[in-house]
Amino acid sequence: MLSCDVSDDTDFPRAAALAKSTKRPLLLAFIGTDWSISSLKLDREVFDQAEFADNSKYNFLLCKLHFYQTQERSPEIIRQNEDLATKYKVQDFPTVVVLSPDGREIGRLGYIPGGVKAFGAAVNAVIARSNQ
Repeated sequence: MLSCDVSDDTDFPRAAALAKSTKRPLLLAFIGTDWSISSLKLDREVFDQAEFADNSKYNFLLCKLHFYQTQERSPEIIRQNEDLATKYKVQDFPTVVVLSPDGREIGRLGYIPGGVKAFGAAVNAVIARSNQ
């Protein structure tokens, strides 16, 4: 699966470079991992599903940015995630910022009930609007 690291830590610079080189949109998922119910639901119902990794249906990359209240993180990751949250003015969790392959913000989404199909359709709609 071509996505950001599916472990808990994410490498934004690598994901951004990959999005640019493969000309694919990048989803920056700001997730309140251990305190936001809708973040947990988005992660479990969408991002953790094998179907979401189907590049023929969903031709975009995912970069998860975790915000924990209880788990220790490396200072570098905490700084990266907080800097990105500030840059994109993220106030609600979850927020998924959709970036064009060249790094422009083209839309944003939150939790959408309905699993992979509903979320994927919403992302594809954002991408389609930006291509017009």
